[in-house]
Parts: sequence; structure tokens; C-alpha cells
Amino acid sequence: MLFAITREKGFDMSRLKIRQVDAFTTTPFAGNPAGVITDADGIASRDMLMIAGEMSLAETSFVTMPSRPDAMFRIRFFTPTEEVDLSGHVTIASCFALIEEGRIEPGRGVTTVPFETRVGIIPVDIHFSEADRDVAPGGIRMELPGGTGGTLHKIMMQQAITGTRKATVPTGEIAAILGVDAGEIAGTGLPVEIVSTGLDQLLVPLKHKEKIMNLHPDLIKLGLMNRKYGIHTNHIFSLDTYSEECISYARHFAPAVGMWEDPATGTAAAGLGVYLFRHGISASETMVMEQGKETSGLARILVEVQDADNGRGLVRIGGLAVTSIFRTLNIEAGSVSVS
Repeated sequence: MLFAITREKGFDMSRLKIRQVDAFTTTPFAGNPAGVITDADGIASRDMLMIAGEMSLAETSFVTMPSRPDAMFRIRFFTPTEEVDLSGHVTIASCFALIEEGRIEPGRGVTTVPFETRVGIIPVDIHFSEADRDVAPGGIRMELPGGTGGTLHKIMMQQAITGTRKATVPTGEIAAILGVDAGEIAGTGLPVEIVSTGLDQLLVPLKHKEKIMNLHPDLIKLGLMNRKYGIHTNHIFSLDTYSEECISYARHFAPAVGMWEDPATGTAAAGLGVYLFRHGISASETMVMEQGKETSGLARILVEVQDADNGRGLVRIGGLAVTSIFRTLNIEAGSVSVS
């Protein structure tokens, strides 16, 4: 792959490292992949977009020094076609990459790192135990560049839920587009609702996990339906799960915003957490949700509901991550090759 790149003032690197980090999993090539460039200072915006297009991933992050004194890093998020304001799984992936490189040094307990984004400062909490030789359940052992070892338990970011409302989409219309019987939705006894997290996300309950796993929705019609009713994305979930540890299993479709399917969706998990808490499905404020279309690579998203009053609230979402691929951009004579 070869394309032109512009060097801005002070940008003198000849080799740029890119990694694929899979969020909400500890298994390479599972979870939700993100491209991460942790030393992106000096790269022009148009070239960030070009690089994101070459990565062939849903989203790529570019980490730079912040422009604000109250942030440690700045993250910019790009799909192959545009810059977007925020991405939960990419934030988790970027934080993990910075820990792995030693640019963030977590201490014992909880370390909070403020990231600058287009929607403001996003605080991310890193839960880490120093010098533990035995990996705690649910954590991963990390040997950091500075020689410090320990267990990374989880990386959590805050997500605001700004409101919920009953969906006006007829159940029969949704069922027909998904390719399921309407009774598969009505039989859950749960409402179809729209939760707002910055995006308006349609939450659709189904009775059986197998129905969700085998879904082949008409994505063209789904996108048209979304535009008709003012919906951005669609989270199809069931309380019937593949893992006993999880409260829900889901798949997420977003044709109206240019994404056929998202393997793991932190914002939707946050909205679903508030939904389940409000409707009395979960008495616990901490939930684990699984998402994906292959049982061998399901993402696991940790959701911590802090407040769920009247369909609004603050939720922390996160989990763990793993780096699965390293690549290098070779910058020579005004062009770039990916290896």
C-alpha cells in the first residue's frame, strides 16, 4: 500500500508504528479490533483519514499530546471515511496500548488518566495490582517497560446516558427486517426502547440467543427504517446467554451510520445496563455482557451502573484488551508503505 503523506512542522519520524488492539477480550482476534497509533503528533488530519482507510478496520485512533492542561493525552478517532467524536472500544484499546508501551504507568489500585477528545475530557480508570506474581481471576499479567510487573484487572471509561424513550417502530416491522417471528420479540415481555448515549440506539429483546446468533437482517431496509424513525444504531439482545457469568448476549447493527455490524459496542452496553437495571432484570449495578457473531470470539463488556434514575445516568464500561498485530508505516520521500 502506498500513498502520499504530508509532514507538518516538527514531524520528522521515518517509521510509524501501528498496532491492532482487540478490546473487550484477552484473546487475539476476538472482541472488537481497533487500529492504534500512539505517536501521532505532527500527522495532518487528512493523512490520519488516509491511514485509517488503509487499516481496513472500523476505527483507528491517533494519540497525541493534549492541547489542554487538564488532559494527559489527546485521542482522535477516525473511521475509513470520517473523523468521529468518540469510540468506547477504541478508547479502551488506546489506553491499553499506552500502558503496554510504558507511556502510562499504573500504580497500585486505581489510576485515572484524563483523555482529551472532541466531546471533552474523558476520564479512564486503570485498575492494577503491582508485583502480583499470580494473576488474579479476570485479570492479565503485564510486564511493563520500566520493570514493574503486576496484574491489570480492568480499564473503565465513563459513559453518560442522556435519556430513554419508548420506540414507536411497530414490532412487526422490526421483526420482518430482522427475519424473525414477531412473537420472538413480544414473548420476552420486555419493551422495545431507544436509549440515547450521544447516539440514539434501538434496544430490541429476543427470547433465544440462537435467533440472534443466526440473524441475517436486511441491512438496507434496517438503515431506511432507522432514518425514518430517527435511530442511529440497533442493539439486538437476549437474556439467554452463552456464558453463565453474563447477563445478556447481543449483536449490534448500524447501517444508518455506515457500519454493517459492530463486534462489541461499549455505548450500547452502557445503555442496556441502564435498561436492565430500570426494568428490574438486574439487581446488581455490575454486569458482564457478551457480544458477537461467533461463539469462539465473543467480546465481554463490563458495565457498572452508577445511576439509573428516570432513564438517565452515568455508567462505566470497559474490560481488558490484547494487542494482536504490529505494523509499521515506512515514511520516505513523501510517501508511506505499510508493512
